[in-house]
Amino acid sequence: MTQQPAAFDFAKIKWAYFGLMIGMFTASISQTIVSPAIPRIVADLGGLAWYSWLSTIVMLVSAVITPISGKLADIFGRRRFYIIGLLLFMLGSVLSGLAFSFGFLIFARTIQGMGMGILMPLSQTILGAIIPARQRGKYQSYMGAVMGASQVAGPLLGGWITDVSSWRWLFYISMPVGLIALLIVIKHLHVPEESTTGKIDYAGISTMTIGVSASLLGISLGGATGWLTPQVLLLLTVGAVFIVAFVLIERKAQEPIVPLDLFRNSVFTVSTVAAFFMNMGMMAVLIYIPVYAQGVLRMSATESGLILMPMNVTLFAVGIVVGNLITKTGHYKEFAVAGGAIQIVASFLMLGLDQQSTKMEVVLATGVLGFGYGLAFQIYMLAVQNAVQRRDLGTATSSLQFFRNIGNTLGTAIAGTIMTTQLMSGIEARMTPELEAKVPTGGLDPNAVLNPGKLAYLPTELADVMRASLADSMHAVFLVLPVLTALSLIATVFIKPLKLRDTLAQPEDRGREILDSTAMSSPDQERMLSPEDEHARRRERIMGAHFILLAEQVEVGQNPILEAAVADFGSGDLERGIQILRSTGTLLLTEDPGVMDEHEAFAVEFSKRGQQRRMLSEEVTNRLDAVAELVSHHRSGAPTKPRIDTPDGIDGAGLRRALMMLDSALVADIATRRWERDD
Repeated sequence: MTQQPAAFDFAKIKWAYFGLMIGMFTASISQTIVSPAIPRIVADLGGLAWYSWLSTIVMLVSAVITPISGKLADIFGRRRFYIIGLLLFMLGSVLSGLAFSFGFLIFARTIQGMGMGILMPLSQTILGAIIPARQRGKYQSYMGAVMGASQVAGPLLGGWITDVSSWRWLFYISMPVGLIALLIVIKHLHVPEESTTGKIDYAGISTMTIGVSASLLGISLGGATGWLTPQVLLLLTVGAVFIVAFVLIERKAQEPIVPLDLFRNSVFTVSTVAAFFMNMGMMAVLIYIPVYAQGVLRMSATESGLILMPMNVTLFAVGIVVGNLITKTGHYKEFAVAGGAIQIVASFLMLGLDQQSTKMEVVLATGVLGFGYGLAFQIYMLAVQNAVQRRDLGTATSSLQFFRNIGNTLGTAIAGTIMTTQLMSGIEARMTPELEAKVPTGGLDPNAVLNPGKLAYLPTELADVMRASLADSMHAVFLVLPVLTALSLIATVFIKPLKLRDTLAQPEDRGREILDSTAMSSPDQERMLSPEDEHARRRERIMGAHFILLAEQVEVGQNPILEAAVADFGSGDLERGIQILRSTGTLLLTEDPGVMDEHEAFAVEFSKRGQQRRMLSEEVTNRLDAVAELVSHHRSGAPTKPRIDTPDGIDGAGLRRALMMLDSALVADIATRRWERDD
C-alpha cells in the first residue's frame, strides 16, 4: 500500500521563517524610509539633477548583484550568502549615516545595495526551498505583508525623523532590526542545500556588471547633462556592446549567471516582462509622490510620508488576502489580471493630479494603485517558482528579481530625467522680464523648490513659478504610468496557469507525482491529475520501469529496429539514447530529490522529443511500416494495443507518445523474428 505523504509542518521552520521576514523588512524599509527625506538630503548637498541617484545607485548595484548572488548561493550555500548580505547591508547603513559628502553617501549606498541584492532574492529562494508551492502562497503573502508594513512605516517614520531630527538617523535606525535578524538566522536557519558544483561565470559577471552599469548610468546622466553629450553617448555605447557580449557569453557558458534557457519557459518570460513594467511604474510613484507632495502641495516631510500610507496599507492587506485565497483555491492568474486592470484605472486617476489637487485626491489615486499592486505583485514570483525545474529555483528567482531591479532603476532614472527636463523648461517658459528682474544675485537655484527654507527667501511670484513648473514636470512623469501598466497587463494575460505543486519532493513525500513536482510546462492544466490521487504515482513507477526494461532490450542486441529508434532519440547516438531512457526511468522510480535533479534534464529532453510530430527518422519509420505490412498478412488473434495513462508533467503527454513509439519498435522486432522464422 502506498505510503501517504508527510504533511507540511510549519512549526519546524517558523524561526527560520521569522528570520527571513525580519531580514526582508530590514532591506525593504531602507528604500522607503529615505524617500520622504531625499528632497531634504538633495537640498542640503546640492544637485537637483542628481535627485534620483540616492535611489538609483541602490537599485543599480542591487540589479547587478542579484543574479550573481543567486548563482553563487546555489553553488556555495544560501544560508552563508544570506548572512553575508545582512552584514553588508548593516555596514552600508552605518557608513550612510556617517556621510558628510554626496560622493561618500553614494559610496555607502552602494554597499547597502550589495546587501539588498543578496537579501531580497535569497529570502524568496530560501522560502521556496522550505515551503511547498501550495502552502507558499499563504506564507509569501505574510512576507509580502512585512514588505507592505515597511512601505507604510518607512515613509511615515522617515518623514517624522527628518522633521524632528536629522536624516542621518534614517540609516542608523535599521541597525537594531538587522542585528535581530542576523542572530535568528545564524541560530535557526538550516536550508536544505543541493550540493551543487559548477564553475563561476566570471566572464558573464564582468560583462553584465559593465553593461548594466554603463547603460543605467548613461540613462541617468542623459537627463542631467543632455543625451548627446560625449560621456552619455560613450556610456550608452559601452553598455550596449557589453550587454550583447554578455548574451553571447551566456549562450555558451556551462554555468551561466542568467540562464538564457529560462526564456524558453513561457511562464518565466511573460512573468518577467509583466513584473518588469509593473516595477517601473511602482518605483516612479514611490519615489516621486513625495516630491509632488512637498514641492507642489507644500506638505512637510512627515505629511508626504503619511500620504503614501493608504497605498501601502492597501497593498499589503490585499496581498495577505490574495495569498490565502491562492492557498485555498490553487488559482492565481486571475488575481494578477484583475490587479493589472485596476492599475490602469489608477494610472488615469494619477493624471488628474495637479497644483490644485487635494490630499484626498492623492490618497484616492495612490490607494487604488496600491490595491492593484497588492493583487498582482506576489503572483509573478509564485508563477515562476512553480514553473521551473527544482535545480533552477535559485537562478530563476534571482533572475526575476534582477529584472525587477532593472525595472526599478529604469523607472526611477526615466522619471528623474523627465522631471529635471520638464522642470527647467517649465521655469524658462514662465519667466517674464518682470520676473527675471526679481531673480536673486547668482541666479535662480532650481534646488530651492525642494527646500522650504530656501523657497521662503524668494519673491512669492518666483516661488509660484517654480511650484507650477514642478507640478507640470510631475504630470509629465505620471504620463508614463498608463503605458507601463498596460504593457504589464498584456504580459500577464499570456501567463499560462500551471497547477501549483503541493510538495517539496522530499524523500518522505512518497505517493506524490514526480512529473507534477518537476513540471516545466503543461499543455492543458485540466489534464493534470490531482496530487491526492494515489494511483497516479503507481502509474508513474510502472512507466519508469517500462523505460528501464526498454533500455535493457536494446542492450541485449537482438532488437535492431528498437536500437535504431533509441538512437534517433539520442540524436543519432545509441549510447545517449540508452542514457535518456535509463535516466527518465530512474527519475520516475526514485524518491531521492538529489537523484531527481541528476536525471531531470534527460527526462525533459525526452519528453520534448516526444512532443515532435516526427519523432523518428524516415528510415526507421519505413521499417516500422514494413513490419506493419508483414503483420497484416499473418493474422494472430484479436488485435490489441498498449494502454498508457500518465499525468502531464515533464511533459507527460510527450513521454506517452515517445513510449508508444518505442513500444512499436520493440513489437516490430518481435514480429520480425517470429514471422521470418515461420517463413
